[in-house]
Amino acid sequence: MRVNETRSQSLRSLIKALTEAVIIVCGSASANHAATAHPLDPLSRTELISVRDLLTRTGLADATTRFPLIRLDEPEKAAVLGWRPGESADRKAVVIARRAGTTYQGLIDLASGRVEHWDPSPAAEASVFGTDWSEARRIVMADKGWRNAMARRGYVTYEHVFCAVLPFGGDTDAGPASPRLARVTCFDRQGTRNIRARPIEGLVATVDLDQGRVLDLLDTGVVPLSPESGDFGQTPMPQRRGHIKQPKFSVLGHLVRWRDWSFRYRMDPRAGLILSLVQIRDQEQERQVLYRGSIAEMFVPYMDPDPNWSFRAALDVADFGFGNSASPLVPGVDCPTDATMLDAIMADDRGHPVTARSIICLFERDTSAPLWRHAEAITGSYAGRPAHELVMRTIPSVGTYDYIIDWVLTESGGIRVDVGATGIDAAKGVATNRMTDASMARDTAHGTLVAPNLVAVFHDHFLLLRLDFDIDGQRNTLVRQRFVALPAPEGRGARAMWSLEEENISDEGPVRSSVHEDAEESWRMINPNRANRLGQNPGYELHTGHSALTVLPKDRPAPLAGAFSTAPLWLTAYDRGELYAMDSLASQTQDENSRSILVGRGRPVENADIVLWYTMGFHHLTRPEDWPVLPTVWHSVEFVPSGFFDRNPSLPRAP
Repeated sequence: MRVNETRSQSLRSLIKALTEAVIIVCGSASANHAATAHPLDPLSRTELISVRDLLTRTGLADATTRFPLIRLDEPEKAAVLGWRPGESADRKAVVIARRAGTTYQGLIDLASGRVEHWDPSPAAEASVFGTDWSEARRIVMADKGWRNAMARRGYVTYEHVFCAVLPFGGDTDAGPASPRLARVTCFDRQGTRNIRARPIEGLVATVDLDQGRVLDLLDTGVVPLSPESGDFGQTPMPQRRGHIKQPKFSVLGHLVRWRDWSFRYRMDPRAGLILSLVQIRDQEQERQVLYRGSIAEMFVPYMDPDPNWSFRAALDVADFGFGNSASPLVPGVDCPTDATMLDAIMADDRGHPVTARSIICLFERDTSAPLWRHAEAITGSYAGRPAHELVMRTIPSVGTYDYIIDWVLTESGGIRVDVGATGIDAAKGVATNRMTDASMARDTAHGTLVAPNLVAVFHDHFLLLRLDFDIDGQRNTLVRQRFVALPAPEGRGARAMWSLEEENISDEGPVRSSVHEDAEESWRMINPNRANRLGQNPGYELHTGHSALTVLPKDRPAPLAGAFSTAPLWLTAYDRGELYAMDSLASQTQDENSRSILVGRGRPVENADIVLWYTMGFHHLTRPEDWPVLPTVWHSVEFVPSGFFDRNPSLPRAP
């Protein structure tokens, strides 16, 4: 016994020594990375490994722990702006973990290898894990009630049944509270590659993913299955990458330079692609424009009161993550054949680092339009210049939709965000085959018949952009510019005209018109402490594209994280911790502990460090041409210099 005990003690000592050695190596590697990394670089593979190792070693995580989020904790802005190459960066990681039915929020100091805090979250966690899909399928298929309901629809085996996991939906009247509730709907995928083309309608299971059981089964009756496959047909092979032209941009680590522009990028699991420290060179001077630009949320509420559909109001960033959902890009289809393809490293559900290949592409494009031109008929002269743009693209595939997200820089000093919506309309099984059927009025009241027995349900898309402009510094002001009609002058040939009234925005919260509701407005972000050669404050003007707002009644509120859809523009004081639409982990809850960040807290926003939140919204009136796959629909918003330069910046330098 003593020999065995001695051997056991020796083995334990060896394991302990090896573990400590691994920790020392990981800590040393993290420290070395901190000495070379930029403060805004994404977490490296080594850093992600050290996070999980530290939590496991301290007993805060085990083999059952799941990690909805591990991301960089951005340092204070002053530390970032004051950092110089070669200096050690303050590297920390924000961690959200779920273990034994409890969600924790933590902060890890990567340099010291210390857990700064690890706190249970009081709010419900609705983030969908990748493993939830297989687990939900297992739960519903083991449920007797669900099996009986499927048998009434002719299913006794399920090898051709695909089940999708949907966030619970925040319906507080639907059942007992649970942090891990989800809805499960299923499809018949036999004979088609489009697994969402043939919904098994009228059956929705509410699943407790923690307890592994079906809490509620909604069965509103059997609906005919669509006879059509909804297949896309054979996809053409993408063009092979031949000779790649030498790009006119450079990528060094996560720093990109193109013409006069420079910026840093990273892929965040939740927000997706983030651009930081966007600057432009003007007369040999590097000038600040945008400190940080990202997508804060995507709210997609469906407009059918049927209980099988009324809960469907997805929050794609909070529930799934635009980084976690970023799909590999195919040169020749998703990007030009000569685009530079970029990878990203993120943590999976178990906290292990994985390399997501080719989920970002970067390319310069000729717009086939003039940047500027003028032809003078009197002299016969002509001058012009072709327009080129730099595009950084990512395409998250979330549920039925693919969102093409383009951050675009122009030679005239503009920043544009283009969003292309494609993918598959969410379709509802109905009895109607043609618009002459007796059931037509009922079945198409909230959508469009796109195929026999299929209605694509009306819905909205509301994307929230978080834009931390630092125009020539951190102290900026948002100015409302209102177009007002002038009184018509007296006299022969007099005509009506308009003038411009300007007003500084002085309050946090939604930016709405207080008077002259019928007046057209625009907005400009300025630095009131600087001036160009003409004495004008440098700024950037917002050119809105699609900014439709919700038409939902206020007495039936959307989930808090979707409340941003009630205003086109929001303004808040800068807070590095305010990155999304609400301050809770709960994406779908109406929990009183949750708070919408956008309503503001009365902080000063004139001549201050401020953040602009822009709502890009559009109502999707579905049509037969959307089916079985939606042609890409584009929406844009642009920020153009206004008084920022002394003249057109695309012209040759003045002598």
